Amino acid sequence: MDMKKLLSLVLALALMLGVAALAESEDLQAALDAANERIAALEAEVEKYKPFYDQQIIAEYGEDGIVWKADVEAQYQEAAAMYAQYGIPVDDYAAEIKQSIVEGMVQDGVLDAKAAELGIGQPDEDTLADLTAKAQEDFETYVSYYTSYFATEGATDEENRQATIDGLNGAGISADSLLNDRLESYASEQLHDYVTKDVTVTDEDVQAKYQEMIEADKEDYADDYNYISAKTSGDATIAWNPEGYRTVKHVLVKFSDDQASQYNDLHSALDSLNDELAALDEAENAETTDEAAETENAEAADDEAEPEEPPRTREEIQTDIGTIGASLEALYSELMPKAQEVVDAFNGGKDFDSLIAEYGEDPGMQAEPGATEGYPVAEGVTYWDPAFTEGAMSIPEIGQISEPVRGQNGIHIIYYLADITPGDVPFEEIKDGVEAAALESKISDTYDAQVQAWVEEANATYHMENLD
Repeated sequence: MDMKKLLSLVLALALMLGVAALAESEDLQAALDAANERIAALEAEVEKYKPFYDQQIIAEYGEDGIVWKADVEAQYQEAAAMYAQYGIPVDDYAAEIKQSIVEGMVQDGVLDAKAAELGIGQPDEDTLADLTAKAQEDFETYVSYYTSYFATEGATDEENRQATIDGLNGAGISADSLLNDRLESYASEQLHDYVTKDVTVTDEDVQAKYQEMIEADKEDYADDYNYISAKTSGDATIAWNPEGYRTVKHVLVKFSDDQASQYNDLHSALDSLNDELAALDEAENAETTDEAAETENAEAADDEAEPEEPPRTREEIQTDIGTIGASLEALYSELMPKAQEVVDAFNGGKDFDSLIAEYGEDPGMQAEPGATEGYPVAEGVTYWDPAFTEGAMSIPEIGQISEPVRGQNGIHIIYYLADITPGDVPFEEIKDGVEAAALESKISDTYDAQVQAWVEEANATYHMENLD
């Protein structure tokens, strides 16, 4: 309740007291004097507490919209807790976070008021029933997931369920709170649809979007990881392709879980040996700049100090590396008979897609877009296993396969499917995707502009100084 409403309520109460006094008193002037005295006393009380009241207001907007200090502080504490989880010192960003929270609360309040003014956002009986049922389903999902956290040994299922419900309720999660979330989302969607229902795009909009996408892709896809992620997602409309890419398919003869564990252990040991060898190289290549100082330091050393263990020799390290190499060779040898079957079948004229279906163990070759388009790869890209990249780029001609490639997950037989034409993708090939992107952008811009206009009309006044 704002200050004007509070004062009006106080004065109304005073007038009622005055009317009652008039009814009971024969002296009209005395009754009026008594009423005026009471009004003056109540006005004094209002003035007394007004500074405290004003300090609780962080923003005012529209006719009677208010953002209260307690609500802002509650949201700030939630943000601070989230920052703490990631080890980010929230104090460094406190002012910016609080400002963002307050502006967001003003915008939410403006949109709620606008939805009420327009008479939208209130679900009908059937929609409310559907949202209520979905909120209950959401809550049951929470209960199922968190039961193990709240259950106690020896308790019945019903007791554990109730303990979980109580725990969730204590954390502010209930069927009612989830329903409120769905109702807020429903109202927001209805307002969004109301604002954007008539938005369309022109040919000029679409062409402008096409050029915009080309320029964005040129920047984004300078990073091979971004490009390959987009190509393999199946969701992106790609308007520009970088140089040097081809598409490949492969049959993966995969390590078993036990073989994969052995492979990881062997490679971990091999990495340690290579680090040891690098340290030895560094020590051998280090220049001795002051032999006299070294001799002096050695003579001054504590006679009782334990001597350092001498580093292993290069020959010892190389012997261990050779042993691990032999173990890796033996591990791959277990997969080679199956890999050779794939090679022989292909060389015998069998279609590569049928070989993937029969032998392949990579799920990405069974799902789109990989099943049809294969994987994009280029010289030196970092997205794939380096052995896979090198093997894919070693194939001289489209329609040929690689030698068996020994990778991190097993052995690959790679098929050179096609080259990717670099540069701008012809508009007609991606027309539908570009039109959809243009419409989505225009809808977003239209809604954002209308929201901004409504917020500006609300003429918000901020009192950030009232926040600690």
